[in-house]
Amino acid sequence: MSTKTELKKNNLPAKSEDVLREALIANAMKPIAAELRLCDLSSLARHILSNEAANLTDLLESSSELYFKPETLTYAGTSSIDLNWNGDVTVCLHMKFVNNGVSVMFHLFLLALNSAVDVKFIAFEQPSEDPQENTKRLETALADASVVY
Repeated sequence: MSTKTELKKNNLPAKSEDVLREALIANAMKPIAAELRLCDLSSLARHILSNEAANLTDLLESSSELYFKPETLTYAGTSSIDLNWNGDVTVCLHMKFVNNGVSVMFHLFLLALNSAVDVKFIAFEQPSEDPQENTKRLETALADASVVY
C-alpha cells in the first residue's frame, strides 16, 4: 500500500466530518434564512452597497432572536452581493456563531427561493483528537444556543 493511498484513507473521515458539520450549521440556519428572505433581497443589497453595517446587524439580530440566544449568532461585519444581468440577486452575509467553546465563521447566502451556507472555519477550545467528538461538541453548542419555546 502506498503512502498516498494511506493519506487518502486517513483524510476521508475528516472530510466526512466537515460535511456533517456544515450540514449541522446549514440546518440551524434554515429558520434565520427564511426570516431574512422575508425582506426584499434588493433592500438587503442596498444596505450592503451603502455600508450600513448597523442596519444589517439590527436586521440579523431581530431575525435570529426567536431561534438563538443573544450574542451566539452575530453578523461578522462584512457582506457581499452578486447582481446578475437577469435581475437575480444573491446576498452573502458573513456570520459568526460562538457558544460553549465552539466558534464558527461562515457565509450565509440568500437567494430568492433558497439559501446556502459555506463554512470558513470552526475552532474548538481544547479540541479533541477525535473528529467525531468535535462534531458532537458543535451539535451540542448549536442545541444549547437554540431558543426553545
